[in-house]
Amino acid sequence: MGRSEDRWYPLKRVPQSYPPTYVRMKLVPMIPAIALAAGADLLSDARFVPKDAQKVLRVASERMGSEILERFQRIFFDEPGLDTLLVRAGAAAARRVADAGRLYLKARIATHTDCDGRARAMLPLVPRRGYEALMVIALTVGTATGYFRGGAVHTAVILDSDDGTPTVPPGHPTPQLRRTQPPSSLGDIAADIDDMYYCGSMGQMVKVVRVGEGDARRWIVAIPGTMHLDPTSTPNPADTESNIREVLFLPSAVRIGAVKAVHEAMRRSGVDQDDWPAERVLICGHSQGGMVAAALASMDPDEAGMRVSGVMTMGSPCRRIKIRPDVTMVSIAHDQDVIPALDGTPALTPDQRVTIHRNLVRPRQSPLYYAHSSTIYTDTVRLLERRASVVRHGYPSECVDRLQEFLPREGESVHTTFHEVWQDVLETVEEPTWDQYVVLDAPESDLVGSDWQWQPNPLIDFSALRRTHAQA
Repeated sequence: MGRSEDRWYPLKRVPQSYPPTYVRMKLVPMIPAIALAAGADLLSDARFVPKDAQKVLRVASERMGSEILERFQRIFFDEPGLDTLLVRAGAAAARRVADAGRLYLKARIATHTDCDGRARAMLPLVPRRGYEALMVIALTVGTATGYFRGGAVHTAVILDSDDGTPTVPPGHPTPQLRRTQPPSSLGDIAADIDDMYYCGSMGQMVKVVRVGEGDARRWIVAIPGTMHLDPTSTPNPADTESNIREVLFLPSAVRIGAVKAVHEAMRRSGVDQDDWPAERVLICGHSQGGMVAAALASMDPDEAGMRVSGVMTMGSPCRRIKIRPDVTMVSIAHDQDVIPALDGTPALTPDQRVTIHRNLVRPRQSPLYYAHSSTIYTDTVRLLERRASVVRHGYPSECVDRLQEFLPREGESVHTTFHEVWQDVLETVEEPTWDQYVVLDAPESDLVGSDWQWQPNPLIDFSALRRTHAQA
């Protein structure tokens, strides 16, 4: 660990040792600038302000907003670990809301006002840990207010290497896929994911490669991450709703679509449906795609519909779930990337996975976008492979070698298919949607968590500590 990491390394590894006031002290200096930008924005729409002045205020507000965003990015980039503390602060607030809700439900039950039994049914479902409460509140509110309206999930084969002619569903734009060849390295898989981000498809793209025949047959699956952060559901399921569902380990539309895509590829290769759970699969995903990969790797093969034997994630918040003991996983996370910290957990390894970190140098603009960029992660994967080829000893190199065994060898047959995943967008209905909370499926995966991860310690009184040592 270098000197530059000394000051923020504890933030990532032991965030529970920092008080909530630590984040406030870092972000409070931003309040005057935010207030000034908000005031300029309000005045730009005020009727009593002349139109010429409104234009000037609007331009100034946009400029100040951009500057504030850059300052926020620099703060979080320069001090990794603040992201984890911020998530934990939100989780603490959500826990208080959940506790209040639990008291309300208990009061209804005690006063015999729970006529329909809803309070009694919902009481055991209220999360007790802050992070789950935060995410459940977000999912419930998003569904109840009509923002999250994802419906049935559909998939279609856009490109088959045996045909070579793109085929798109009616009304869908033709994706501009440039990397259609099978990968020859893990870096190629990362580059495939990077390419699919910019292909211009209506839905989420998934690349599936069948390698080998018979007993040597194996599969490589590449899944990109979130395509848009608009809270309103669109036909592309790689959205905020899928993110929230995945961190709660509920099946998301992207996960359902990815499994459908793999099954369709297996069907096209003549694999019997009864043999699908025995097929060895390597899943590589960036951001949300890595969350899907880790979730499938934690499930029983019969439940997942495939035997996920290898996983490579890039910039994915997936530390809250344990993968199966027989899975080889390499998790890559840039130190300055805030996305892997969105699960609110310390940067600790919960199972046999290997976690690879890379410390980045801050660019001039948009540092957080740079830290999470799939292009930069592709470069990191190539650096990892190069290092593993030189440093042959050690568990990290061994895990990289295991994942590389899925790659096609010279002379092996390969079959590549590209699948588009999209969802129906449901119409809003005027009926209670609070029941959506009651029907949330309980996750089957082995989750990671303990009390010490969620309760920050108070400020340390060093004077009292010194007195104690002096008395001893």
